[in-house]
Formats: sequence, structure tokens, C-alpha cells
Amino acid sequence: MDIIERFLKYVAYETTSNEESDSIPSNEKEIILLKELVEDMKKIGLDSFYKDGFSYGKIKSDINKKDTIFLMAHVDTSPDAKGYDIKPRIVHYKDGSIPLSKDKILDENIFDNLKKHMGHDLIVTDGNTLLGADDKAGIAIILDTVEKIIKRGGYPNIVICFSPDEEIGRGTVGIDLDYIKDSTSRIYAYTVDGGDITKFSYENFNAASAKVIVDGISIHPSIGKNKLINAMEVIQLFHTLLPKQKPENTEKREGFIHLCMMNGFVEKAEYYYIIRSFEPSELESFKNSFFAVRDKINKSYNRDLVKVEINDTYKNMKEIIDQNTYLVDIVHNAYDELGIKIQDDPIRGGTDGATLSYLGLPCPNLGTGGENFHGVYEYLDIDDMKMMVKIITMIMDKIE
Repeated sequence: MDIIERFLKYVAYETTSNEESDSIPSNEKEIILLKELVEDMKKIGLDSFYKDGFSYGKIKSDINKKDTIFLMAHVDTSPDAKGYDIKPRIVHYKDGSIPLSKDKILDENIFDNLKKHMGHDLIVTDGNTLLGADDKAGIAIILDTVEKIIKRGGYPNIVICFSPDEEIGRGTVGIDLDYIKDSTSRIYAYTVDGGDITKFSYENFNAASAKVIVDGISIHPSIGKNKLINAMEVIQLFHTLLPKQKPENTEKREGFIHLCMMNGFVEKAEYYYIIRSFEPSELESFKNSFFAVRDKINKSYNRDLVKVEINDTYKNMKEIIDQNTYLVDIVHNAYDELGIKIQDDPIRGGTDGATLSYLGLPCPNLGTGGENFHGVYEYLDIDDMKMMVKIITMIMDKIE
């Protein structure tokens, strides 16, 4: 099975994670693919098994290299867009825009990253679903790389993990670190879960989530004067009083507050936010603004209308990676030897590697060639995906 066949096989599985579920994985359908990946790992020569929502594979070096490479990708796709009945197609991109459906066009004037892929073969959607390159491209890359290097010979110790629920921030809950770290060797750990393959990420947002609840007073509007308190109106006011740094007006190293879900009635309304910043001090400032606005509104009504719940989600991995620079140096050296210009690029988001780094397994992030994740305009550059196989192979060859 070549890398394209692998990818197309995996995107046919519905694996949308479900943030309303407490189970691991959050969607039982993820288990179907996770168990299929166990069989695929066995076919290429790995000792492999499924355990508690994760699929693992391992093989010892055939030339007694002492060090280990650990590679990880996630099976779930984002709940932000439809993740089933995916109808991918391959197009050779020359220039201009790519029609996806009658009313959806991958417009180069809007998605200017498309211009970087001129002359490449791309896998696109039919405009009705996401594609699943995030992160089934990572899965295909890992298995294709490992299959090729096992056939060739001369590989280090290899450990693989395919995880659930990365898209809802639970991609390492229950992971078996003892199995992964069952070695006295140095571990070169990487998630393969990025986009542009020329971008290498070992810094990410610090992250928190916030839930705002307003308990109003519902009474028939005909007699509502001085009695009725519309929770939806109050929560809208709350939102307007927050800092105005939002995803739509921030970039690069700027943090933001993002309203991502809401529901409400007169009697009760709830808003759900994510809060992001590269700097811990800014993240704390954003979090404090929620409490300040809560207090201001409650004081104006002279009652506890507004409640705020905030939870930290993950931290910037850079602090950990800076103490383990061998993980960065070997990647830079591999890119240099292949003649590929590399850019150290902070992730305006997070990966499982950020959590793993604080669990004692420092784990930067490599790209896959995918773009425009989490929506119908997602696509995957086949040429770049194949190049990442060569990059990871080069990293393996440099491991002692």
C-alpha cells in the first residue's frame, strides 16, 4: 500500500471527536480505526497492540542503534466540520482557484497559501466535508516511513503511538508513557501533526478554556418591568466588555480570546471560550478579565447573575524543548542535508506534544503538507507529504 492509498483508506473512517462525551475515546468510531492501525503496524513488522484508546507499535533497531525515535499522530478529526462521507479527489494544481462544489471554491485570492503548491498534486474535498489531513496525513506519513526503512534496513529503535481526541484537548489522557519510555536510550520524540513541511514547531500557545453562565429571571414579558432579567442580553453585554483580541484580528505572536460555542434562553445562557497566548503573563491577564467583567456586571445588578469557570488546558512546550536542544538540532541538520529551507514556527494552537513535554517526553511537531484544517477548504499536498517521509528517514539515519 503506497502513501496515497493509506491516506485515502484512513479518511474513509468517520472519527470525529465528541467534546460532550467523557469516554476515551470520545467517539466509539475512533476505536475502529485505531484497531485497524494495529493490524497495519503488524503487517509492516511492528509489535503492536491497542490499549485504552491508543494504538502502539514498537521495533528494535536492526543494527543495534542505542537511541529511539518516537512518532505520534492522532486519529480523530475536528468536530468543527462534517467528518464522514468524505469524497476526496486528486488534482494537479497549475494555478488559479480550484472548484470544490457548486458553491465552494478554493480561491487563491482568499487562501493565498495555495500559491506555494503550484505544480504539485493536491488532495481536496468536494466542498461538503473536511478532508482529514489533520491528522490522517500524519498517520500515513509515519507508517509509510517506517515500512520503507524496515525494508531498507539500518533503522533505530522505533516506537509509534496513534492517539484519540487530540482535537478536543484529550489526546494524551491515559497514554502509556511507561511503554513508550521503556528504554535507557535517548528518545527523539515528534508529533507529525503540522501543516507546511518547511515549518518546524517547538513552541505553542499557553491555553485555557472558559465557560460563562448567566442565570436570568424569566417572567412573562407583559409583566416584566423591573423583574425580568434576560440572560441572553446579559451574556451579550459580558462578551462586549472582554478584550477585543480575537482570532480574526490577531496573528503571529498575538494572543486572543475566542468565543466558540453558545446556547441560551431568557432564564439561562452559556458562552464557551478558548483563551490563547504565547506569554503566560498575557494569558493570566486574559483570564483575569473574565473575572473583572463578571464582578462589574454582578455589581451593577446587585446579584450574582454571572458565573465564570476557567480551566488551564496546556502550556507552551518551549520551556521544555529549550532544555533538550538535541531534538531541534537533529531536525535542522536533516533539513540542511536535504537542501530544504526550514523555519522555526510557533504554533498558534497546541499539539499532543505540548502535553507530552510536560509529562516528561519532550516532543516538538513536524508538518504533513496539509493546509486549511478543520473545514471544507482543507487540502493535502501529496508531494510535500512524500517529502516528509524523506525528512523523517533522514532524522532516523542521524540517530545513533
